[in-house]
Amino acid sequence: RRVGIAQAMLNDPKILILDEPTAGLDPKERVRFRNLISDLSKNRIVILSTHIVSDIETVANRIIMLKSHRLLCNDTPYNVCKTLQGKVYETWDIESISQPYFILTKRQEEGRTLVRFVCETECPEAEPVTPNLEDLFLYVYRDEVV
Repeated sequence: RRVGIAQAMLNDPKILILDEPTAGLDPKERVRFRNLISDLSKNRIVILSTHIVSDIETVANRIIMLKSHRLLCNDTPYNVCKTLQGKVYETWDIESISQPYFILTKRQEEGRTLVRFVCETECPEAEPVTPNLEDLFLYVYRDEVV
């Protein structure tokens, strides 16, 4: 991957387009590569196409999301995440939630299941949490197989 980047950099391009640049790398190499991408972005535009949300959170200062050939957003990570503000919750007791919801993730901890979900209406039975890019990605693309 580094050789590919080195080849792409030979003519000092002002725009660098990378498609899934960290796919298949181990965690340590993924971090090193993200740092390289961050350094390269100081004096050029880097367009990163990826489904690896942690790469986006680490590197991107602007996020463009497309769905069904439509532009959904073009904004900073902070502002993009704010679109779910007040709609993301966690609970240990998902069965007690009476409102319609969409499950984002489940985590096992000490024999219990912590469920993170989106609820379009206020959900007093659960704890509100700060939305992140993974929440947004899972919610926006919920109807698609990814």
